[in-house]
Amino acid sequence: MGCTNLDMIKKTGNNAESDECYTPPEAIEPLIEFLDEDKIYYDCTSGISSKVVDVLNENGFTCLSSGSKNFLTDDIPSNVDVIITNPPYSKKDKFIERCYKFGKPFALLLPVSALQGQKRGQMFSENGIEILTLNKRIDFTGKKSPHFGVAWFCHGILPKQLIFK
Repeated sequence: MGCTNLDMIKKTGNNAESDECYTPPEAIEPLIEFLDEDKIYYDCTSGISSKVVDVLNENGFTCLSSGSKNFLTDDIPSNVDVIITNPPYSKKDKFIERCYKFGKPFALLLPVSALQGQKRGQMFSENGIEILTLNKRIDFTGKKSPHFGVAWFCHGILPKQLIFK
């Protein structure tokens, strides 16, 4: 489900209004071949409902929802092997930092522009990063005119640092 409603004009930038866009299955499917069915995945921003959780569970994986937990302040369940989510883009640095802090493999769906930035660059250099770049822009809005590209920013998941899919 993409973003739809009168506020869509605000949902075009790197701000809090842009954060409430949901992940369509076409954004998740390219990552699936790199995931391990024996691992337990955790969508740390899913609340009660999530396309990430739905798509992974429908494809034979175990993916847990975060429920009412706040990823930036709460611990994650002890049985989680991999963190996977489409985080709020206005908080991407905090999510990346928190993922590295947990020390678990992760996959974060972020704008391609997230490759740039001094703080992120330092985190990527110190900890490593793998990128699964998608060969088309993902339509989060349902309006058939996506205005930015996204990629999966991963750690401990992909077989090499850069993959085009």
